[in-house]
Amino acid sequence: MVYGLAALLVVSSAVPAAAGEVEAGVGRETFTLPKHVPLAGYSRRKGRPSQGLHDPVGVRALVIREGATTAALASCDLLIIDERLFDAVRRRAIEGGLPPDTLFLIAATHTHSGPGAYGARFLEKHSMGHFDPDIFEAIADAIAQALLQAYRTMSPVRAAFRSSQTHGLLENRVDAGAGTDNELTVYAVYRHGEARPMAVLVGFAAHPTTLGAWNWELSADYPGVVMREVERQLPSATCLFFAGAAGDQAPVKHGTGFEAAESLGQQLAAQVAALLDRAVTDAPQQLLGVQEDLPLPPARVRVSRVTLPQWLSARLVDDDASLSLVAVGGTVFLGVPCDLTVSLGHVLKDAARSHGLQPVIVGFANDYIGYCVPETLYEQDQYESSMAFNGPKTGELIVQRLTEMIGRLVISDQ
Repeated sequence: MVYGLAALLVVSSAVPAAAGEVEAGVGRETFTLPKHVPLAGYSRRKGRPSQGLHDPVGVRALVIREGATTAALASCDLLIIDERLFDAVRRRAIEGGLPPDTLFLIAATHTHSGPGAYGARFLEKHSMGHFDPDIFEAIADAIAQALLQAYRTMSPVRAAFRSSQTHGLLENRVDAGAGTDNELTVYAVYRHGEARPMAVLVGFAAHPTTLGAWNWELSADYPGVVMREVERQLPSATCLFFAGAAGDQAPVKHGTGFEAAESLGQQLAAQVAALLDRAVTDAPQQLLGVQEDLPLPPARVRVSRVTLPQWLSARLVDDDASLSLVAVGGTVFLGVPCDLTVSLGHVLKDAARSHGLQPVIVGFANDYIGYCVPETLYEQDQYESSMAFNGPKTGELIVQRLTEMIGRLVISDQ
């Protein structure tokens, strides 16, 4: 499907927009969860109950509209978004009033200390704890409500894209020679006539694992610190965090316990603020979107170097991947449903830049299929390769199809 979206923001239901004008709105909700919800992210926790709340976890949303086209983005303090959760959010949001042809980009920050118990598949239960339908419903409802808040508060907007390189904040946890993605991206949305942004979308590629399996308290990890600090410095703004190609990217930790999350989050937030100090806004001229389901190679689940029979592998993992692009003016948000490794992320970013677009990779979006790694890594005895559930070529297939989608998106604009 190709959607003619003329911006990446939402429309105001109170003030009619001029023809061709982009509108946007924001919303947020905190997850209402039982006291001892399991944490998602480390199987070593074995699904045992959490022991408290360190910092709030929830969802922040941005909805954008131009003309008849609407795009809805959400940043959720969760480990992953699986297909079941995405479908539930989409259904609730449309029943609540979003247009049926809305393009959704629902992403997890990938915190390893967020709530669990919302994944129903065997492998999801392994890292999240036993499925609890009440927790699933609470999370789905909160995400949908945040999107609906955003949709109901739209007004005409301007926007700015900024990026810069960070230094010493992450490392390649698999192969130091394979490099890192040090880019910090910032997309800010401003209501007309206002000098402070209403929304700030931050993209960065370090795995949200500053908190290890030792932690038993709910937390959004360092992305939560980034969002909290940006919103503290810019009270008018709702900050969304998107994980980039973080599959093999580990945070460099400073301090013990929660100090590591605070240190990394505050450094990134300070850099975001510095970038916005020099931001020049303009009115988005066009919003374009593409969303596809890509059939995947047959499942090949491996356990301790043993490949399970194909019939059993197929029952454990997905057989397709949801891929999404949303382009606002010269910025394109690339939704990938996986842990994408840095080398594949660089290929994808280069493809977007070759068409004159500024790329923002949005990992863990709309679905989750495991790790997407280059074929050379797949053959190695590494955790990341063992989590590549659909064979050695899936990562390249994902990047190839997204590259083709970028090309179609550009052609449709001509």
